[in-house]
Amino acid sequence: MRVTICGFGSAGRQHAEAIERLPGVAVHSVLDPDTAVTTGSFTRSVGWRAVLEDRDIDAVALCLPPGGRAELAAEAIAAGKAVLLEKPPCMSVEELDRLTGAGGTVGVMLQHRFRLPAEVLAAPFTAAAGTLLVSRFRDPATHYTGWRADSGQALGGITAHLGVHYLDMACQLLGAVESVDVHDYRSCAPGIDTRVSGLVRFASGSTLALTVAADVPARIEQLVIAGDERCVTVTDGAVTLREGRAERTFPAGSTSEMRTKVYEDFARGPGLSSLERTRPVTRILDEVRKAGTGW
Repeated sequence: MRVTICGFGSAGRQHAEAIERLPGVAVHSVLDPDTAVTTGSFTRSVGWRAVLEDRDIDAVALCLPPGGRAELAAEAIAAGKAVLLEKPPCMSVEELDRLTGAGGTVGVMLQHRFRLPAEVLAAPFTAAAGTLLVSRFRDPATHYTGWRADSGQALGGITAHLGVHYLDMACQLLGAVESVDVHDYRSCAPGIDTRVSGLVRFASGSTLALTVAADVPARIEQLVIAGDERCVTVTDGAVTLREGRAERTFPAGSTSEMRTKVYEDFARGPGLSSLERTRPVTRILDEVRKAGTGW
């Protein structure tokens, strides 16, 4: 698989690093409209139309702000390219519906779901109780600038861009979302959240109480789900699975290794990385967006 990376900021460079670790997948070229951005040893593409028309390119990785990205994805699908979307994958559930209805191969870079044990993914929880706390400090004066301060481009703040990973893991284990109640919403700009607390109810009868914060100096990422005879805890990337009295720990692999796993799955034809599997977390982000903007 030969991939053109569209957007070569920090996310684009992370994609390139992930690809270089995987035999059978290679960076074909890099496309970035900012001529000040260097592409290193990678060939610089002359433009989007050239990417779509080049038959040597099998896939595009869209490492661009979320606003307007779905239109590019739809064009790439129509041109016969596979598409890998950076997180958050879509601006809304409606946008997700349009892309999944377009056919083609579409994956998502939500790499942390690859930390979850296969046997747990194969047996989702029912009537479980879950808690989620993500605290990743970001200085609003320096971090939320440019497109990150524009909800029409960024979708949101801390929840959409960092909390989404652990929220997505919870959704992989708990299934379809029934309702989302946002209890506390704090922001540094319209629609750009710095703290969100709420309760998610799932069709499986499960619940998830969550807080995602960018305004607390201490860092922690922890998901706990208890149900049936099992309890899954994910803390800063390390997974513990307790079944009855038996307990197993799965050490945290590097985030770069998880990104490579995404590309490995994507190259086979998206399974765990498929866009459709992001529907529950997209529904949650949709409700957070509405709480912040009144849409």
